[in-house]
Amino acid sequence: MKGRMAFIDDEEPLLLDHIRKSGFAVDHDRDGKDLRNYELQLYDVAIVDYYGVGQHLGAGQGFDLLKHLKRVSPRTRLVAYTSRSLNASESEFFRQSHVVLPKDLGLGDSLTLIEDQLRKALSKDHLFEALITKLSVSNGEERERLRLVLTNALGARKKAKVKEYLVKAVGVGAEKTVEVLIDKLFI
Repeated sequence: MKGRMAFIDDEEPLLLDHIRKSGFAVDHDRDGKDLRNYELQLYDVAIVDYYGVGQHLGAGQGFDLLKHLKRVSPRTRLVAYTSRSLNASESEFFRQSHVVLPKDLGLGDSLTLIEDQLRKALSKDHLFEALITKLSVSNGEERERLRLVLTNALGARKKAKVKEYLVKAVGVGAEKTVEVLIDKLFI
């Protein structure tokens, strides 16, 4: 399965090596400070630890990082990854992620969960929802019109038609992040 992952953890967990040995492209980010690749929506899945990462974004550590990733890269599936129990205010970290991966789950089960998130990240429905989110389309009628144009363009393999429609409909030109989403849809 093709896809790219980020593993954001201040430690080097055994799972990271297992993912690499299983043939997946995964980058290890020890602190989450360099946000450029996330803003460019390079990753399909980001596995985010709570403690020891994201301190530069605020006291919420991994939670502040997860919120930032969710905002700048809506197509990235976010996996909450921690072994510690969190207090009531910190537990929002789990609710804001797409799925929780306990550190003690086991390598095989962890890889199954990650592969499932990668499949979801590459699905046309998820990519469409990410595009809608990135474009801030909230009008139901406009949303359905965009879905119809996109469905027809995908069927006809006409990527340029989608870009043209987006420029007319929502005023989006060649914004790099929107182009990334469109390119993923036409894979």
